[in-house]
Amino acid sequence: MQGSPIFQRSLGRTVEGREIPAHANFDLAVSPPPAGSTLLIGGTHGNEPATVCMLEDFLRGPRWTELREFPVVVLPAANPDGAARATRGNARGVDLNRNCGFNWRADGDDPPGPAPWSEPESVALRDFILATRPAKIVSLHWALAEIDADGVQSTGLAQAMWDSLDPTARRPYRLRVTEPGRGQRRLEQVYVACPGSLGQWCGYGLEFPGGGVPAMVTLELPYDPEADARPDELPPDHLEAVRALWKRDAAGYLRAVEPGVHAMLASAIRFSANSPSL
Repeated sequence: MQGSPIFQRSLGRTVEGREIPAHANFDLAVSPPPAGSTLLIGGTHGNEPATVCMLEDFLRGPRWTELREFPVVVLPAANPDGAARATRGNARGVDLNRNCGFNWRADGDDPPGPAPWSEPESVALRDFILATRPAKIVSLHWALAEIDADGVQSTGLAQAMWDSLDPTARRPYRLRVTEPGRGQRRLEQVYVACPGSLGQWCGYGLEFPGGGVPAMVTLELPYDPEADARPDELPPDHLEAVRALWKRDAAGYLRAVEPGVHAMLASAIRFSANSPSL
């Protein structure tokens, strides 16, 4: 079977001038992009290399061909300067997942930047999302071990991803959805953690011009692929543990986690549902 083509486009440049490449199975120069597209994002934090590897492997793997009829954009490394440094933030030390313009806070625990959308990387991603209007967005992170639906409109997408896992692959994760508030509008249901995150903006603060909202899932990879269950309280050293595991046996971590992640991404790409009205 002939592989599905990969079209590439740079979303922009980083603080240090590196390009931010996006890959798609349709021509990114065509306007408007196909309806119902899916955007997959990795490497928002430069010290989370597993997210980059899993999306790069997805582009090279058989599912890319199997899903060629569904429009998909893959952004493996949203923070190339951070990846080059193996740092969470970009070249200015800003956490790009705290720099978005919804529920942004200057006093956050992680450096949010001097103002919302102050960083070229977050601006490039924002402008790309507004221009292409993806119906579904899945952002990979490391390593809270959960499938996190951002906004009530994202519950169906998160559930479909959860349902795509067999019981063994599901064990290290938990499913987390936003409960609809009685009589509340979607934009009033704000999850207080992670102020200024992409999930906050896409899940609660974004409405496309002319109407419509994306389904947004933050997919947190497991810190322990062999865990029998995701505990309510994570071990305090979970990040150190997963980084030590990655340094010791990155290939083993990928073998354990990647099949389930790719199954969830394929499920997200196939998923279709009408977003609820605001």
